[in-house]
Amino acid sequence: MTAAAVLALAAGSLRGAGPAGPVDFAAHDIDANFRGGYSVSVADFNKDGKPDVIANSLAVSELAWYENPSWTRHVIVPETQQIVNQAMADIDGDGIPEIAFQSSFAMQPANSAGLNWIARHNGDSRQPWKVEKIDQFPTSHHVAWADLDGDGKKELLNAPLLGENSAAPTYDQDKASIFWYSPKDWKRHIVTTEIPGIIHRVRPVMWDGNKREQFLVASFEGIALYRATGSGDTMKFEKQLLSAGHSNDKAPRLGASDVGVGKQDGKRFFASVEPWHGNEVVVYTEKGGKWERRVIFDKVSSGHEIAVVDLNGDGRDDIVANDNGRVTAQNPNGTPGVHVFFAPADPATGEWTYRRIEDKLAMNSCVGVDLNGDRRNDLVCTGAGGAIRWYENKGPAAGATAGR
Repeated sequence: MTAAAVLALAAGSLRGAGPAGPVDFAAHDIDANFRGGYSVSVADFNKDGKPDVIANSLAVSELAWYENPSWTRHVIVPETQQIVNQAMADIDGDGIPEIAFQSSFAMQPANSAGLNWIARHNGDSRQPWKVEKIDQFPTSHHVAWADLDGDGKKELLNAPLLGENSAAPTYDQDKASIFWYSPKDWKRHIVTTEIPGIIHRVRPVMWDGNKREQFLVASFEGIALYRATGSGDTMKFEKQLLSAGHSNDKAPRLGASDVGVGKQDGKRFFASVEPWHGNEVVVYTEKGGKWERRVIFDKVSSGHEIAVVDLNGDGRDDIVANDNGRVTAQNPNGTPGVHVFFAPADPATGEWTYRRIEDKLAMNSCVGVDLNGDRRNDLVCTGAGGAIRWYENKGPAAGATAGR
């Protein structure tokens, strides 16, 4: 049984148990000299069953993965400028994922070629990979794999940050688009061209419980759920706006920066950082068919991404918010690091227990994963603070709190 299956089984057995509260973490550097880290992910790049780490930076002109547990660095693609995001999926079924990534990114559409690539290993994943350019669109910024038509094969989503006529400081002069691609030909297809302002993240989810994956979009518009109907090149997409997010303000302080879905006692909730690069951590719970918005924290300096993951083994998903520490009107002192919120018995009304597990390094991205195989979800993070760092979970293993 895989580590993920063990964690899922344990979570199911703990349904109805009381919240376990905070746990401690021990920080370890994977790369202590990683300039300007932007995004981090995990995948098994050498088929040894262990999650390896991949990260990118707009300031580092190559993409590389780090081998678990030695953290030996292997260059995937050298000499590539302004790499902004990546996503992995094993589309050819050989056990090693392909990597979709985007480069030549800038906030100004005229200066952003927005190149989209697929990288495939050459037989030895520790050696440089071969790359294929599949598209070019200004400010291509976030990328994700999802089985949109439920045929068991992943499609690729590309969310450019801006419309081609948007510009600072408000970034709302134009509407932004989302595209999808099939690996059979990498032809560009349109999901939508009607998202106002900035799109920051697209997050695949199993929202409807069928064979298809849906996806959430965090943008100036708020948080929207997209569903595909049809199949192949004839797919069409329906939008359901779940929340307008931080909506009582002016651009660019609008909507949401990121969104993640979790469960507590079998009930779904979702959490977000709001507005774009904002100061609020928000929890949404469903009541009467509507999603009720609750701000649980408003002292993030400049939030970027969010992760929703069970960190204390109690079967309730907790929340992790990154902070790049920029001084803002909402937080004039700046608070770089990682903010963690441990789940209460009731996410809608209970008190989320707060811990700041990093207060030195500015962080843009964290993912939750059992990195060392001890049945505890750890955190792997990177950011402008200049490191890729993992936080070893010292709390109870999954299922250990069942008697609480």
